[in-house]
Amino acid sequence: MIKVAVISGGFSEESIISARSAAMVMNNIDKQRFSPVLVKIDRESWTAEWKETWYPIDKNDFSFLVNGKKHHFNLAFMMIHGTPGEDGILQGYLELMGIPYTTGDVLNMALTFDKSATKTALEQNGFITAPSVLLFRDEIFSKNGIIAKVGLPCFVKPNRGGSSFGATRVDKEEDLMMAIEKAYGTKGEALIESFIAGTEVTCGVINFRGKARSLPITEIVPHNVFFDFKAKYEGASDEITPARLDTQVYSEVQRQCERIFQLLHCRGMIRVDFLIQNKIPYVMEVNTVPGFSEQSIIPQQAAVDGISKTELISMVIDSVLIP
Repeated sequence: MIKVAVISGGFSEESIISARSAAMVMNNIDKQRFSPVLVKIDRESWTAEWKETWYPIDKNDFSFLVNGKKHHFNLAFMMIHGTPGEDGILQGYLELMGIPYTTGDVLNMALTFDKSATKTALEQNGFITAPSVLLFRDEIFSKNGIIAKVGLPCFVKPNRGGSSFGATRVDKEEDLMMAIEKAYGTKGEALIESFIAGTEVTCGVINFRGKARSLPITEIVPHNVFFDFKAKYEGASDEITPARLDTQVYSEVQRQCERIFQLLHCRGMIRVDFLIQNKIPYVMEVNTVPGFSEQSIIPQQAAVDGISKTELISMVIDSVLIP
């Protein structure tokens, strides 16, 4: 039987989301095919849960010892949102250990974790993104120059991070500096983007039999001013699948998602967020370890497509085992 490390935790605020995503995998994975082991990684320790007891992970070979018997893993199911699971760090370690994993490789993850770099790569390949400015901590900049480029309202968020932590919608000039300082966080990089008035949608993509396959699109109707943490994880939004889009726009969004999956050399599953303005899709973000809890969007989209959670998990694993 294939022993799967379901890796959760991480070094960022997103660890609380990671725990929910990992629990979904543990609860729904096909236990006739796979033997899942929950692994938690944080700054203090790496541990594996085996028969309700936690054991330290030996980082020399990514194994754990139980009663003198060493347990190794055949595959890693990555459920860490944020660093070190979504920025390529853990992928590099697993490469050294020779253990396959359910995300893109080091380059793919490092690139997509950097929002500004991802926007640049997409723009160079014909995709449309919102006008933006990237700032580094201690950089001298002109507030008026930023507003002249992106306008008001605008969104300010960490350049490296997710789950809308540190993100702010800015409607007034006097609020811009506070939002930038909030976005700097520990990484010291803030991305400021123009507000795109339109329909917010998101689309999951999975690797199915060696090809990118888009799932049904979900329309997001936040109860708050934007799709923030509460909207994403505490029910403060309406999520409508399939999205209420013009047929041609719907097909174009799915096509763009599959092209992004291929272009950025993604693996497993991703989710791409868009804003639709005047039937034009603006790519807002590429999530390479998307939320995967019982209530998350990708499992919802798969269900509309007739794919159960167990089947979805197996498809992600098989995309690695049977590329």
